[in-house]
Amino acid sequence: MSGAAFSGFPGIARATAIPNVFFSTVLPRLEAPGDLLAFLWVARLVQEQRAEARYVTPAEVWAAEGASESFAQMAGGRPALERGLLRCVEVGALLSVRLVGEGSAQPVYFVNNPSSRRALARARAGELQLRPGTAVEAIETESRPGIFRLYEENIGTITPLVAERLLAAAEDFPYEMIEAAFREAAELNRRNWRYVERILQNWAQEGRPHETSRRDSSPGADRRDFHGGPAVARYR
Repeated sequence: MSGAAFSGFPGIARATAIPNVFFSTVLPRLEAPGDLLAFLWVARLVQEQRAEARYVTPAEVWAAEGASESFAQMAGGRPALERGLLRCVEVGALLSVRLVGEGSAQPVYFVNNPSSRRALARARAGELQLRPGTAVEAIETESRPGIFRLYEENIGTITPLVAERLLAAAEDFPYEMIEAAFREAAELNRRNWRYVERILQNWAQEGRPHETSRRDSSPGADRRDFHGGPAVARYR
């Protein structure tokens, strides 16, 4: 974008309020410029509304003055908006449902605040119609492996190297076992992936403690993993 330099903000102007917790809790979990832009544009547009249920569609975000230019300059265009909206839902900054009616279905996005949660609860209960002639349908938002969510909730930010190890673990161990390992590590205040890995290794080789009494007594059973197959060599 070219043109004269911005001359500065006026003393009195319309403003978009962003809660301080966004900067400490949400922003560190966003992964790309498009994620940040998606949240900022949704926050700005819904704050201009006065309805009980304040939401926007991706098309409305894209059509807002300056939106398409900002995504093109900083994030790569319209695909970054779609990815950013999904990521903001994943981390809990936005809420989303699909409005279904008249042969069409369209996702809509809310800032995750008390008024939005109340409006969505009423819409799901049939007490509030978000748009005439439509019904509310839930959207499956878990587009990333569940192990990523467990790591972020219990340990912190995922680096590329850790992401590779998480994906490998997700292939080798059932989700229930991984979830239990994270829970045990958290209870012991050992919040690091290396410790979770050691728990998984031990359970793969020896079985989870509460399962010992049910284990197969056949030769080599003590070397079986959670699936009943050979213990995973990768983690030895």
